[in-house]
Amino acid sequence: MSDDRPFIFPRNLTARADMPIAGNPVNTRLEGGVGNCYPGLEFDHRNLDRRFFPGLVIEFISQDDATQPDAARRGAKIVAVELGDPGLSPPLEADDTRRARAATLRTALANAVGTIDSGSWFIESIHQGGVEIALRDETGDPLDGIVVWRIVRGLLSDNVELLLRDRSPRQQSGAGSALSLEGWRRRFTDPVSGVIPSIYRPGELTQSLCSPWQHDFRDCGCHYWASNHPDIVLGENRLDDPVLPNGLAADPARANTPLDWLRADRSRGAAAAAQNTMSANRPFQLDHYEINQRWQELAIVLGNTEIDEIYRPRVAENADPLPSTTALLDQLVGLAQLEHVLILEYLYAYYSLRDPDKLSADDMRRWPLLRDDLIFARQELRLVVLSEMRHLRWANQILWHLHEAFPELPRRGPELGIATTVPDGRDRQGNPKSRPRQLRVLDSETLASFIAVEEPSGRIDGAYAQVVATLRGPNYPLTALQLARNIVADGMEHYSRFTDVQTVLRDYKIAGNGAVPYLVPLTKGNPLDPEVKTALEAYDALKVHLARAYGPGGVGEPQEVAEARLVMGQLEAKAIALAEQRGVGVPFF
Repeated sequence: MSDDRPFIFPRNLTARADMPIAGNPVNTRLEGGVGNCYPGLEFDHRNLDRRFFPGLVIEFISQDDATQPDAARRGAKIVAVELGDPGLSPPLEADDTRRARAATLRTALANAVGTIDSGSWFIESIHQGGVEIALRDETGDPLDGIVVWRIVRGLLSDNVELLLRDRSPRQQSGAGSALSLEGWRRRFTDPVSGVIPSIYRPGELTQSLCSPWQHDFRDCGCHYWASNHPDIVLGENRLDDPVLPNGLAADPARANTPLDWLRADRSRGAAAAAQNTMSANRPFQLDHYEINQRWQELAIVLGNTEIDEIYRPRVAENADPLPSTTALLDQLVGLAQLEHVLILEYLYAYYSLRDPDKLSADDMRRWPLLRDDLIFARQELRLVVLSEMRHLRWANQILWHLHEAFPELPRRGPELGIATTVPDGRDRQGNPKSRPRQLRVLDSETLASFIAVEEPSGRIDGAYAQVVATLRGPNYPLTALQLARNIVADGMEHYSRFTDVQTVLRDYKIAGNGAVPYLVPLTKGNPLDPEVKTALEAYDALKVHLARAYGPGGVGEPQEVAEARLVMGQLEAKAIALAEQRGVGVPFF
C-alpha cells in the first residue's frame, strides 16, 4: 500500500473499544441520542454542563426544588472541586499559553479546596469575550438555576472567567466572600475521537432521568414524559356511558375535565379537575410508598383518555366515495364556502364578547369570575376561528392539487364565496336541518347553534368523510388526501371547545336591564357608515390577497399571505373599536 493512501480514523472509539469505556454508551454518540434539554429521554444535557468548567462540579438549583426553597439558593452552586479532572492537564501538543492557563487554574482550585465546595458558593457572574453576564435579575435576586443553565449552555468553547460568591449568612460581605477563576469552557467530545472526557462517571449522563415504576415515576423533575407518564388525562368512559363518535363522553363536563393521572383517590366520584401547578396537585397524588404498592392501579392512556375496562376506539366515519372528480370538486367548493361563512359568524360572535381588561369594579364585585371566564371564552373562540381559517386554506389547496392532477377539468378555485345556509343539527326524526347564515352575538342560543354545526358526525364531518373516501382512490394525489385528513382531525376539537365555553358561560343570567354580563349588545352596522365602510374595505382587500395566495400553486404566496395578515390586523382593530365604542358589528354579509 502506498504511503499517500487516505487515513481513515474511526471517530466513535467508544463503540469500537474491546473494553468498557466510561462515558458514551456503546450504542450511541451524543449527537445521535434523544437528549432533550429538560431532561431528555436517553441522556440529560444538563449533566454535561455540570462540568462545563474544568475542575468544578456544579448543580443548577431551580426555584421549585423542594430541598432549596430559599430564593438565595437559586442558581449554579459549586458542589465539588476535582483536581483530578483531566481537563486540568492539557495534552502534550497543547501550546504554552494553554499549559500556563491550566497550571494557574489548578493552583487556584487547590487553594480553594475545602472552601468553595463546602459552603454556599455560587457563580455570581460569567465573563467571556469582553462581556459580563450577571446572574441576577433586575431586582437583585439570583436567577433561577434553569435560566443560569441556559446561559452556560450558550457559552462559546473558549476562555471564560467565573466570579464565585459565598451566599452563606456569615459571608454576605467582607474579604474572602468572593473568588475569581480564569479557565475555559470544556469541549464535551474530543474533536478527533468523539470520546467524552473520562471525568464523566458511568451513569452520570442519565442520573437525573425518570425511571419508570420507581420513585422517579412519582417525582419526575420536569413534569414531562413523552409517552409512559402522562401528566393530565381525561376520565375513562365506562361501557354503559354514552359517547360521541369522536370517542369523548357525551357529557361535556366529563369530556373536558382534565384529571391528574397520579391522583391517589381513583374513585370516579372523587375525580375532580387537576390543579394548574405541580405543587397544587402534589397533596392529592400517590406518595413514594404508594407508588411501589399501587402502580398497577394507574390507568393505561389512549387518545388522552384513561382505559381501565375495555378500549372502545373511535367510531370510524363510514362514507361512500363521491361518484366523480367533478362531484368531488363541487363538494370542496361547497365546503370552502361553508368554512368561510363559519369564520365570519364566529368572528362576529367573538367581537361581541367584552374585553376582560375593561370590566368595571362593579362588574367584578357582582361577578368575581367574569374576567377569567371572558379570557377563556375569547381564547377558545379565537382558536376555533383560526382553525376554520386553516380549513379554508386547506380546502383551496386541495382544489389546486386536483387541478394539477386533472388539468383537463375546468378550474375550480380559489374559492372564497360565502355559503347562504349553515347546518343546524337534526330534527326530532333525525333528519339534517339547516338555517340561514346569521351574524349574532354569542348568547346562549347562538352558542347552541355553533355546537350543532360542529357536532361530531354531523353534516360537515360527513361531507369531509366523503372527500377523504374519494381521495383514497389511486388516481388522486396523496397530498390532497393528507390535507383532507388534517381538516377532519383538526375539526374534532371545535365541538369540545364550544361545549367548554357553554359550560363556563351558562350561569350568567340576563340582568335586570336586559343585558348579558359578558356581552357587548352589538347591532349590525350600516355599510354606508364611514367607519363601517372602512372595515368592509379592509375585508374586501383581505379577500383579494387570499385569492392570490390560494391560487393554483400558491404563486406569490409568501408576499400575499403577509399582506393578508397585515390587512387582517387592520380589520380586527376596526371591528374591535366599532364594537367597544359604538356597539356596532361589521356586516360581513
